Order: sequence, then structure tokens, then C-alpha cells
Amino acid sequence: MRTVRLAFLAVLAASMLSGSALARTHSTLAAPQGLKPFLLRASEPAEHTFPRTPSFSWAPVRGATRYEFQLAKTPTFQEGTIFWASSSLKSPAVAVPLTLPWMTGAPYAAYARVRAVTGGHTTAWSGGYGFNIQWPQLPQQTTSYPGLARWTPVEGATSYQVWFTDINRVVETRVNAVDEREFYAFHQNATFMGTIHWRVRAVRRVGKLQGFIAPVNYGPWSTTFTSTNPDMAGGVVKPVAAVTGLATSTMTNAKAHEMTPAFVFTGTQDAAGNTYGLYRVYVFSDKQCVNTIFRGAIVGSPAYAARNKGTLKLPTDDKAVATAATGILGVGDEPVTFTAEGIEARPASEAGSASTTAGSSGSSSTGGTSSGTSKTTPSDQATNSDWPQIELLESGWPNGRFYWTVVPVKQVAKPSEDGKTSSISYADAELPQDACAAGRVLAFGKASSPVVAGQGTPYASGLSPTGRLIASAGSKPFYGRPLVAWLPVPGADTYEVEWSPSRYPWRAVNRVAVDGGTATSLPLKPGSWWYRIRGVNGALPVGHQTMTWSQPLQLRVAKPMFRIVASR
Repeated sequence: MRTVRLAFLAVLAASMLSGSALARTHSTLAAPQGLKPFLLRASEPAEHTFPRTPSFSWAPVRGATRYEFQLAKTPTFQEGTIFWASSSLKSPAVAVPLTLPWMTGAPYAAYARVRAVTGGHTTAWSGGYGFNIQWPQLPQQTTSYPGLARWTPVEGATSYQVWFTDINRVVETRVNAVDEREFYAFHQNATFMGTIHWRVRAVRRVGKLQGFIAPVNYGPWSTTFTSTNPDMAGGVVKPVAAVTGLATSTMTNAKAHEMTPAFVFTGTQDAAGNTYGLYRVYVFSDKQCVNTIFRGAIVGSPAYAARNKGTLKLPTDDKAVATAATGILGVGDEPVTFTAEGIEARPASEAGSASTTAGSSGSSSTGGTSSGTSKTTPSDQATNSDWPQIELLESGWPNGRFYWTVVPVKQVAKPSEDGKTSSISYADAELPQDACAAGRVLAFGKASSPVVAGQGTPYASGLSPTGRLIASAGSKPFYGRPLVAWLPVPGADTYEVEWSPSRYPWRAVNRVAVDGGTATSLPLKPGSWWYRIRGVNGALPVGHQTMTWSQPLQLRVAKPMFRIVASR
């Protein structure tokens, strides 16, 4: 007698499993075909070298209820070489939630494979797909200002390490620029700062992986670059420009910057004509320069760019000052300094001893004296940088602005009781308020870059209601969990993704954190959805580390399909 039953069809299949299919063993079930990696959409051509962790897709297997996926260091996938796996994938695409280390092999350093689970049985594994991860390009030197080294940004970099080869010192900065403070402090002459050699490498956030030795978080060093600096310009100290990436703010043209910029200035004198060799940058929320929101470290160069922990170890007695004139200052905590009115003033950035950055920022300091050459050794430990809060919040550009100025810093001597030596402290030689009132102030904006998650249509891939693998185009719906991807943005260490059933008003249903990679699968219910993505910048003030949301993008998810199936 014929009966009728209702069977739920996972749209991974074009038709329901038959009784004969259930009887087949894994040895007779064909492996998934078409496995390949991609960065933004599954429709991209197959490649084998990637600048960041790719996602993977493959042709759907008829009747599959889930997929198992593995990454390994060998094409044989031997036990102990598998460093990431998932056994619960519902769609023929996977976002790998890792920031993979730089790795190249002969011919490949990593391999991926997949198999389907259908009717309680597994198919054969697909063939291994080999791939390498390496930087797409090395930094290149660009034109700059005196006392400031600059280079081209590298996609995906969260910071940069700069190696001053003449003094064997490595420092770290968030932007693609670094000041040359060491070479100017206490000796503004061509012998020290006239010609400076340096190399740079990009750094990104990498975690420890199962089965790997501790991976490094940096790329290869650039070739050696040379900065040639003129003599220090005379006159009153005044700001010249704020620079980042492709943006430069000047006296006549303020721009928005996606990260806290490097600051360039000129002059060596205060308004009274007194000459100094040290300087400090201030940033304010008001044009009158009253509400201080950022106070830089003391430098000797005509430029300042915030670094990771560790300021110049300024000499604190007259003998050390004399010695500093013939050597390079070490790296350490800036001594207690004061404003012009005598209030204690610690830098709002770069707080903490340089020694605390060993193993956390990729550099450490073994220097600590004010003479000789201070040596720093790059760390090989790939831990997340513990950055000080050196990033400014959004200014509300284009209406909201920040204002900055620079003041000279003077040495204040206090004779010792025995009269043989004098202790040295440091104080601003002018009030920033007075410098701004005299017109020595520049404006700029701060507006983090939004994530680019699509161009017209989302960077999305997944299963169609008819059982095909599709990349988002037009209004085609997905079945199950669509995979969404995005381009990395400067300053972002991690990302957040959230979704809403409407674009306006936005009603976030859920938010997920993406701690590794630039893609994720969204657990969306059937219906129409809007999603958006933003970066998280660990160098912003605690509690305010999220960046600008991307433009909302729409996805449609189809309902499950049912079919009436006859059985005996």
C-alpha cells in the first residue's frame, strides 16, 4: 500500500535522499569538487598565494547534511599536522576564524580539504588545496618632511616596526610614519641627524595556532632607506602639517585623518627669542587650546609621531646632559615634566617603560643610558600588542575639528646640596594657549575609515535555494548561513558584525566579534536582513575602541523547502 510522508529537504541537495543513497558507503560517495580559497567572493578565480587568511568554497554535494573541513601543514593531513578543523558546516563555504601566520612552502605551506556527510555516511576527502600566505608588497619610502620618515601603507597592517640601522634601534608606530627624535635630541647637527638609514616592516595581530611554533607577527624588512635632513630652521616654533596615509592637513587645508597623525613643525625659539632643542605637541578640542585631549612625548626632532611604549630617557643631571651631547639617548620612561605654569605633565601617550613591550609589541629595549648606542632587539613572539591609548576619538568631521600646536621645552636645573651637580627637570617654555592665541595653531579632523563590505552588492557567498554555490549579485537569496567578507581597514585589530531586520530604524538582533580573519558566516533566520561591520582599535581610549560602521548591506535568506514524497 502506498503512503505519503512529508520530508524536510535541506536545500544543500537538489532532491531528497533515496533509500539506495542511504545504503551506499563512504567509499562509493564522490568527494566534493571545486574546492578553492577566496578573499571576498566565491566567484573569484582560484589562487594559491594570499595576503591574509582566505575563506574556502566548494561545489555542493547532493544530499549533504553537513561538511567537514580541515587545514593542515602537509598534503597528507597526518595526525599532528592539522591546525584547524570544523565538522559542523551547513553550507559549502567556510570562513576561517584565524589570522594565519606568514608561511610559504615548496610548493605550499598549508593545505585544505573537505568532505560531505550524507545519510549518516561520509564521502571521500577532496584533494588537498595548497596555498601560501605572504605580504602582497613591501613598504616603499615616500617623500616627507625633515625629521620624519614615511613609507607607503601596507594592506592589513595594524602597526609598523622601524629599524634605525645606524644605532640598531627598533621602534613601533601605528601610522606609516616615524619621527627621528633620537638623532636630534641634544645635538641638532648634521653629524647625527644629517643622514639617517632605516628599514621598515609591517606588523599585524597574530595568535598562536595548534601545532605551530610561535608564529611571528611581522612581515619581511624593506630595503634600506635614507633620510637626508637639513639644518634645523630658526624662528619661532610653529606647526606645519599633520600627516597620515594619503591625508595632509596644513594651515590652509584641514583634512580628516583615519588615525592619529604625525605632526610636523619648524623653528627652535619661543616668542621671546630664546632657543631650545626639545619640543612637545599638544592636541585640543577647542581652538583656544584650553581643553587638552592629547599630550605628546618630548622630542628633539621637528616632527612627532606617537610610538608604542617607551619615550626618550632624558638625562636628569648636568653630567648626563653633557654626555647626551655626544651620544644617543636610551629608551625608557620620560622623567617627571611640567607645564609652563608648573603643573606636573605626563605624556598622554607612550606611557610605561619600554622594557614592558618585550614580547608584546615585537620590540624591547636594552638601552637605558643617555650615552652610547641603545640597542633594541625585535621579539619573535607573536602576541597581541598592548598599545597605550594613543589614538584620538572621532572629531565629528567635517564640523568637528581638533586643534594642535607645539611648544619648546626647557631644562630646569636645581643645584644639589653639595654643589657639585645639578638635577635636571623639564618644563614647557610657553603656554600652548598663548601659542594658539598668536596664530600658531592648525586644525585637522579624525574620522576612522568605514569597512568596505561590498561594492553595490555585498561581498557574500553561500548556497542558493536551488542548491548551487553563489556569490551575491542583485537580489538573489541565500539558503542557510551566508558567508560575508570585507576589506581590512587601517587601525582595526579586530571586527564586529551585527544585523537588523530593517535598515531604518536599525534594530540589532545580534552582534558577533571576529577576532581573526576578515570574513564570517552569519546565523540568519529566513527573511530579509541588513548587516554592517566595524573595526575595533585597541589604541583608542578604553570603552571607546570601536570604529565607524560600514554602510548597511542587504541579504535575503530563503525559507526551508518541503516536498511531498511517495513511499511504499
